[in-house]
Amino acid sequence: MPGLTSRVSDLRNRPHTKRLMKFAAVSVISTVVTQTVLFLTYDVITLSSAMVCNVIATSVATVPAYWLNRTWTWGKRGKSSALREIAPFWIISFVGLVLSTVAVGIAAHNADQISHLHVVRTLFVQFANLFTYGLIWVGRYTVFNKFLFGEGTLRGDQRIVAAPEAIHFAGGHADGNGLAEAAPVPLPVDQGENGDGSASGPGIQAASR
Repeated sequence: MPGLTSRVSDLRNRPHTKRLMKFAAVSVISTVVTQTVLFLTYDVITLSSAMVCNVIATSVATVPAYWLNRTWTWGKRGKSSALREIAPFWIISFVGLVLSTVAVGIAAHNADQISHLHVVRTLFVQFANLFTYGLIWVGRYTVFNKFLFGEGTLRGDQRIVAAPEAIHFAGGHADGNGLAEAAPVPLPVDQGENGDGSASGPGIQAASR
């Protein structure tokens, strides 16, 4: 059991695992934003059809998703590249948008065949949006890590800001809490009049009397 706990702890502390967990957290935030906007525009104010409301919801959620993934999940700093980062991110989001919009349209149509209750139609639409994004989640992470925000994508003044646990301090190291543990500092030896490196301070002399 201790061995299993140690392996789990080691796996959890790996940079890749931490990054994956952050990406999952951003995905949860993005999903909450998407579902909230979709619910408000489609169910509350009935702004338009399910497909149009899904486009609006996905577009709104894409903005914070880009910023959080770039600056927090991957810790990337420096000016964003419109060609290498922003455009590909929106293209990938657009692909997900197309797939989810088609799924939402199909769900809304099928819901009408099953029941005319508005709550049934709403549940079908929400689930179709959530299920579609769940399917493409892994693919998005792989593309973002390799082509958009990973260390191999750095250009110009861009840099990766390491998490506190990954920072190495001169003469010491960071512990599990991200705090610096300083290396022991050797005390100077007072050579005194002996000249041989033996201690001859007042305390030593007093003790020898």
